[in-house]
Amino acid sequence: MCLSDAFEIRGEEKAPLMKYVSGMHVEGDVITLTDMMGAKKIISGVIKNIDLLKNEIFIEAS
Repeated sequence: MCLSDAFEIRGEEKAPLMKYVSGMHVEGDVITLTDMMGAKKIISGVIKNIDLLKNEIFIEAS
């Protein structure tokens, strides 16, 4: 399974947002993350980077 971990970027620091992300929906500056169990987390921000080899998503919160 190729699931990703999402992190929130604030300045130089990164904080975990959600593990085992299986889906992501972006509408404007609202990002909805869904994990493999169906739990959802909504964050306001922009996607800064997605590393498909390391399965990491980096979101800069606004």
